[in-house]
Amino acid sequence: MVSRTLILLAVVGYCSAATWLGKLPPKPLNLAHKFGCYVKEVDDVIPFGQYVSPIGSCLRIDCGRSMIYYASCGVAAVAGDTDCYLTEENLEKPYPDCCPQIKCIDENKL
Repeated sequence: MVSRTLILLAVVGYCSAATWLGKLPPKPLNLAHKFGCYVKEVDDVIPFGQYVSPIGSCLRIDCGRSMIYYASCGVAAVAGDTDCYLTEENLEKPYPDCCPQIKCIDENKL
């Protein structure tokens, strides 16, 4: 049980969200009157200090005053000799619930 816990902790520690940032994209003319960041993934402007997790894309987009910040799922893996597995991305859920999850089969079956 201890070795399984150590493997799981190592895998979880290896998983981290991938993040990056960029300059604020220019707003289309029809949205120029809105205050905030233009987010092409939702084709709208979100207010400064707010975020959006578009359905269909597994990421979170934060609107900053001078930059736009993106976060997505990190890399995850499980060891082949465990009863654990990695689920698929679920693009019907918002970030971070859309990210692959580590699931383990209960070994205490009676």
